[in-house]
Amino acid sequence: MSVTPGIYRLLGCAVIAVSVAALTPPTAHAAESADLTLPDTRVTVREDPADPLKVTSYTVGNVAYLRRDAGFAKQTGYQEITVGPKGGMAVAVPTSYSGGRDSVLLADLVANSSTKIQTVDKPLVAKFAHWTRNGGKAVLTVQRKNGTAWETTGFVVVDATAKTARRVNVTGVDRTARFRWSPDGADVVAAYQGGTRFYGQDGAVRRTLLRTGVPAGGEDVFSPSGKALMTWCPVTYTEHVCLWSRTSGKLAAKVNVQPKALLGWWDDKHFLAVVPSAGSYRVVVVDLKGKAVRVLAAISAEDWDKKLYLSYTRR
Repeated sequence: MSVTPGIYRLLGCAVIAVSVAALTPPTAHAAESADLTLPDTRVTVREDPADPLKVTSYTVGNVAYLRRDAGFAKQTGYQEITVGPKGGMAVAVPTSYSGGRDSVLLADLVANSSTKIQTVDKPLVAKFAHWTRNGGKAVLTVQRKNGTAWETTGFVVVDATAKTARRVNVTGVDRTARFRWSPDGADVVAAYQGGTRFYGQDGAVRRTLLRTGVPAGGEDVFSPSGKALMTWCPVTYTEHVCLWSRTSGKLAAKVNVQPKALLGWWDDKHFLAVVPSAGSYRVVVVDLKGKAVRVLAAISAEDWDKKLYLSYTRR
């Protein structure tokens, strides 16, 4: 999940296999439609079965909703749900601690089973889950509250096969950092002093790209081919969205668009952006020239002000 710099929760290595109820199924199942109205909102999502992405969960403030088949259901007690590639697994982040510890619910959406996995101890939290492209692991950002602000201290890696969580403290991490995966799933990446830093899964610095601007929002900041990294341009640029070569670190393109949020890549030549539209908002597919070529969702100003976030999963 991400808006213009975003939020989420984490802990150690303990795994608790407990008897937990499956995530709530929708109360009704409708045939797949081109237009879907999201429950408890006035948001309309426009889809086509051939699309490379679809909305699999969303949040309104601290309330999460999960898609099962063609319906969505409110997931009481969870503030965030992120569905993995192909839709087989999901990570759900609770709204509160249990026994002084934070945790995640690792859900197998095919088998309709789940496992509670402890992540971090209070006062730390672990949130903002992001999956590897093969769906084998999820990374969450660990934060600690400092006054009224949350500051990043490291990350947690959840192994979906072993059903374990491993906390990694990162020395010198940017306090605004939010961790995501590199395209091959070997490293994690996060903002670092106005640029982008790559870390090994042990927290060691692997590489730093200076002055790129901070990595953009969405579930994956790298293009489907893995060649391009999307960031919010440095403040010295007129444009707001920048694309960089992952291998050389050189600027590949500056896109003349002014989004309220970025929601990831559509394909190598398009990305998703939330843009203002006549007193409301739209999620649009934008090409690398800054032209909106398709509308994917219509969002009321009221829903947007409630901190609505749409999570798109690659099929």
